[in-house]
Amino acid sequence: MKRALAMIVLAACGASSTETAPPTTTADPPVATRTIGPNQAELASLRERQHHDEIAAAHRKLEDEQQETLSASCEDPKPASTHERCLPSCYTTEADDARAAKKPKGALEIQHVACEADDRTFLLDGIDPNLAAKKSRGRAKPHKKGSWQAELETTLRDQLPKGSIVVVTGAWKSMKHPLTKAKLKCVAVSQFATAHKPLDVCGTLGDAACEAAGNGAARAINVVHYRLAEAKALQAAGKDDDCQKAALEAVAVARGLPRWRQYMKLNENKWDARGRFRTRFDGTLDEDTLVSLVQTMGTDAESVYTACGGPPGAPTKADQEQSFHSCW
Repeated sequence: MKRALAMIVLAACGASSTETAPPTTTADPPVATRTIGPNQAELASLRERQHHDEIAAAHRKLEDEQQETLSASCEDPKPASTHERCLPSCYTTEADDARAAKKPKGALEIQHVACEADDRTFLLDGIDPNLAAKKSRGRAKPHKKGSWQAELETTLRDQLPKGSIVVVTGAWKSMKHPLTKAKLKCVAVSQFATAHKPLDVCGTLGDAACEAAGNGAARAINVVHYRLAEAKALQAAGKDDDCQKAALEAVAVARGLPRWRQYMKLNENKWDARGRFRTRFDGTLDEDTLVSLVQTMGTDAESVYTACGGPPGAPTKADQEQSFHSCW
């Protein structure tokens, strides 16, 4: 019986050792998944390119606007009706000098007014509408050295063409500028010179440019000076809104003049080669002095603009900055 049981056990063990084990299966490794569309780094790069393109497009737009406004011109610098620069009052374009209508030639006596302001002494003929140019009688007689008249005559001679003789013909008196109402100390003087052609619309012998003749630089400084004086008066009167309007135009034109000068010299070759400008409020100036004075007044106007409640920086646009040489 024990033997039989042993054989049964051995048989069972033999069967177990020879039976084939079921095959094992290995799961396939997971397939890596990828989000459709750009990743974070690509998105950042894309945004950077878009931002760059936007800046470039805005820059090109500004350049186009600047070029368009820089090249703008006015065929009629003296329209018959009141000029439309009414921000807030109306600034009228300078009229032809009354002395030009007489058209005298030969030996002349040309009347002027000399004024003192801001530590300067200069000819300011626009203050007196009754000045004349006439044939001179006899020889001009400057004053003796050492007199105040002689010192003034020497100072003024440098502001007139070579060959001119300057003679003081009056006494100092207080005057007001008809446009800015500025208080001035002035005296009558005469220029004696030989004219080979009639006086021009600037009231000169052709030695200087002016707004009445359509010169943009002279017009620019005239507008800046007028608006700055107006803004200060409005500030003192507590009229902040109008003060901002006047000051902002002074700021804009002061910014536009240097750019326009460069454009006219380099792109158009139309800058007045004489380099002398007869102005309505600041006398006859050379080119560098004119531009420097405009920039100084522009800085002053920006301070007034802010003091009257305007935003810091006094933002201006291209058409505002170049308005002085275009019809608007």
